[in-house]
Amino acid sequence: MFRAFEWQLALRYMHLRSQEGFVTLIAIFSAVGIMLGVATLIVTLAVMNGFREELLGKVIGFNGHMLFQPYGGKMSDYDEAVAQLKTVDNVIQVSPIIEGQALATFGDYGSGALVRGVRPEDIRKQPLIAGNIVDGTLDDFGAGDNDIIVGRRLADKYGLQIGSLVTLITPKGRVTPFGTVPRLSSYNIRAIFEVGEYNYDSGYFFMPLAQAQSYFQYDDQVAALEITLNDAELISQMYPVVQNKIVDIGLGGRLVDWRILNQSFFQALEIDRNVSFIILTMIILVATFNVISTMIMMVRSKTRDIAILRTMGAGRASIMRAFFIAGSSIGVTGTALGLGLGILIVNFVQELVEFAGKITGTNIWDAEIRFISEVPTSMQLDEVILVLVVSLALSFIATIFPAFRAANIDPVKALRYE
Repeated sequence: MFRAFEWQLALRYMHLRSQEGFVTLIAIFSAVGIMLGVATLIVTLAVMNGFREELLGKVIGFNGHMLFQPYGGKMSDYDEAVAQLKTVDNVIQVSPIIEGQALATFGDYGSGALVRGVRPEDIRKQPLIAGNIVDGTLDDFGAGDNDIIVGRRLADKYGLQIGSLVTLITPKGRVTPFGTVPRLSSYNIRAIFEVGEYNYDSGYFFMPLAQAQSYFQYDDQVAALEITLNDAELISQMYPVVQNKIVDIGLGGRLVDWRILNQSFFQALEIDRNVSFIILTMIILVATFNVISTMIMMVRSKTRDIAILRTMGAGRASIMRAFFIAGSSIGVTGTALGLGLGILIVNFVQELVEFAGKITGTNIWDAEIRFISEVPTSMQLDEVILVLVVSLALSFIATIFPAFRAANIDPVKALRYE
């Protein structure tokens, strides 16, 4: 499609020479602009994908894939239901739980707490918790009458350690002639976990199910059943299967999955991702306008040369292809450099954030705001290919008009006063 003569001519015109160095300098700036646009887009998409996957892993690992909530908020004979649901294919764990809100006090300090009661054997099978114990152990969790597990950020904030006393206060207490008396109970910290999600590490408390039943006055009942599958991607396939099993067992209640429980949150992330892609693509678009300016200036400076080539027998198509190669080389070079720079930044993004924080003296990545302790990244091949295609397509389109204009230069008019 492109002849050697056209490649040679294009490379000659792009060569830096003193008398035409300004045009080449503008071409370099255009390539740098495309490089920065491509790199920025790749890094942004990688961080947003990593952010979504990290949060999704934390949410699912912490809460399970499906949650069965009985009518009335309480259910008895849950052991039989757990045994029946475990027989369903791809269901690896079913945990009866109780959740309630309370005020946690540590000496002179207090904090809101979301208390979850769970069987000790179930929490030991929960990799996100059991695999992220930073102090203490789960081996003796539930052996005492006042055990509790807290998150690392809460422990660091209030100076808590293994054996520290935590007092929980809930307004749902005993009814007396003088009114309702808040219920107070004290617990010893048995273990401290860190899953890397700020809300979980700072506001969740775990206690054995039997203790939660006593504290929240559930007697021998539980509030819900948490169901975990082999793979979160099976949720669409397994939801109706589990729902039918619940009906067969004779349980009345509502079955929800992680998509419903976190629908608004993950929809917001997806919207942010799409908007960011559109906005950052504008950087590449602006850079391609510089390509148009560069090529137009090149055509004007090479008008006499083009006219001579035409009189020597070069056709319009050859001239057009030569200038198309020259302009496209700017986009291809910028895109290739942007790909390399983007991959490099993605691989060292955490180190770059920490370095920038030290230089500026500020906490650039605050876990309290972004919920995750470190900058997550996840490059998707299809998204990288999409960025490259968009960049190259815009670069090629930007080159068409200057190349067409060069091909239509009239050699007679161009050489009239030569």
